[in-house]
Amino acid sequence: MKNRLAKLIDVKSIITIGLVLTLIIVTLSGKSVNDKIFNLFSNVVTMVMTYFFTKKSNDKEGN
Repeated sequence: MKNRLAKLIDVKSIITIGLVLTLIIVTLSGKSVNDKIFNLFSNVVTMVMTYFFTKKSNDKEGN
């Protein structure tokens, strides 16, 4: 159990969770947000998540 928790709490995980939570809060808040800024932020979140999840699967395949 401690191993799983230690793997969860690394820099990439914290950044990914923070970005996703921020995107959810901004989306659900309903405040008018500049469309260009929202699109840029959502694209950055998508890129970070893609990198994070593909990096994990590639590491497992390589071993």
